[in-house]
Amino acid sequence: QKIMLQLKQGKDELFIVDDKLGTPTYTHDFAHNVKLLLEKEYWGLYNMVCGGITGRYEVAIELIDILHLRDSIKVTPVTSDFWKEEYFADRPPSERLIDKKLNLRGVNIMRDWKVCLKEYINSYYQNYL
Repeated sequence: QKIMLQLKQGKDELFIVDDKLGTPTYTHDFAHNVKLLLEKEYWGLYNMVCGGITGRYEVAIELIDILHLRDSIKVTPVTSDFWKEEYFADRPPSERLIDKKLNLRGVNIMRDWKVCLKEYINSYYQNYL
């Protein structure tokens, strides 16, 4: 949502960290997977994240492509040091999670993050398309 806010404010250049890995999670898929776990009565702790390996920079590029803004918005990769005054808490280089327990139980219905991002944008930010 930070990127969408910057776009709404008319920014034509985004500075996105390229040194952090993560696993975006779409709450829609998360809720469906929780429901499945409850229906099957599988209790316990689970990681539940979208599929695919990515970083914040790649997510920003994909978002700009979904919005068809590649020609009008410049996405500039920066290191985390660029934002250290605004976001002073250290973050690990990788915040990735895996759905190991979901996979072991055969109940992983989390989709790829690119599919989920496109669906999210189409559902909640239609006015940008």
